[in-house]
Amino acid sequence: MTMQKHALIKRILDQLPPEERYSFSEHQIEALHRSALSLPKANHIVNIRWSIPFPGKGFYLVFFAGKERRSRKRLLADGDFQLLPRIVLILSSLLGCAIIFGLAYSQRILAISRQNSVYELDQPSETIHPTTVPFKYDQEQCETSFREWVDGECVDYEHHHTF
Repeated sequence: MTMQKHALIKRILDQLPPEERYSFSEHQIEALHRSALSLPKANHIVNIRWSIPFPGKGFYLVFFAGKERRSRKRLLADGDFQLLPRIVLILSSLLGCAIIFGLAYSQRILAISRQNSVYELDQPSETIHPTTVPFKYDQEQCETSFREWVDGECVDYEHHHTF
């Protein structure tokens, strides 16, 4: 058995002082390797891993999420059970939601105001806007479409000014 086959054990042994590292026999290293391989893998509900290629060196991003299995005592010892990061996360999430809601609401208000301005144009006005209808060429066609024939032209007196 060679050390190249067991990169995990090699990394562990490299962390040890030299006098302890060389005290392990080949049989003990093999037992360590079997033991490391038999450890249960942590199953996370969310396990996302992204590799980002970059010239020279690549980067990676890992996101895990799942049920916390460490004890409260260990969390406090690790410093992972601090209240401030959780409060900051919750407040920033609420702020983000408020900003998104505010933007959506302002867009809705703008759409309603635009709709109201168009509606005001739709209201009948006192001003008459007569126009000639270019596709009616004789008096009979003009009068059957409920318009008036004036001076050889078909005139529409109910023409809407926004048409």
